[in-house]
Amino acid sequence: MLDAWDRTETLTKIDFLDAGEALARELDLLEDVSQNPSHRHVWLWESPQCLVSPKSLSTKATFADSVEEMKANGWPINLRSTGGDVTPQGAGIMNITHVYATKPGQAVDLKREYDKLCTPIEQTLGDGTSRGWQPGAFCDGEYNVQLNGLKFAGTAMRIRRGKADKTQSAVLAHAIMLIEPVSLNAIEAINQFLTLLGEDRQINIAAHASLPSEISKLTFAQKLETTFWEIPVQ
Repeated sequence: MLDAWDRTETLTKIDFLDAGEALARELDLLEDVSQNPSHRHVWLWESPQCLVSPKSLSTKATFADSVEEMKANGWPINLRSTGGDVTPQGAGIMNITHVYATKPGQAVDLKREYDKLCTPIEQTLGDGTSRGWQPGAFCDGEYNVQLNGLKFAGTAMRIRRGKADKTQSAVLAHAIMLIEPVSLNAIEAINQFLTLLGEDRQINIAAHASLPSEISKLTFAQKLETTFWEIPVQ
């Protein structure tokens, strides 16, 4: 069983691990909070180059062959359980995973839970942020965090009823953030995978923003993690 993390030890740490391992670790953290609702985790991580796909796409008739072709082209596919759409991982991309329990007896409200994920990112970025759909962006959604009208962060969530207290829910909230401009190779890989699956949509590199050049990744990570901890979840 995982113990609650010591904030002083993880303040500036960004783990680097295989995306499959990261996705498994997210589920471990979700299980921990489900059994121990007083625990809370804020985890920053990065991964080698790959694509992450929702499990819903694995039902496509061409999925297995598509995975093999993408792997041969240097883009292995990992499946996640939080929904959404295909996203890239690799250089210039940082993830934050926030896992916590809702207030006892309180019904789950998706907007409220997404506020807890998006607001710290928006506050850390500062001026120029907004939230909403961004046509042409990968994994487009209502709760994109935008910077100057372009997508900076994509968000996803998984909610599980608590095991220790069934009046609480364990929430796994995740955001993928573009610290550097998303690469053309990543966009082309996503579009190739979608085409192989027979999906009638394409991603446009021009729909995306990145961290302003005057802000370092480490400075952003430090402020972001601190901001997450400062916002109450119950």
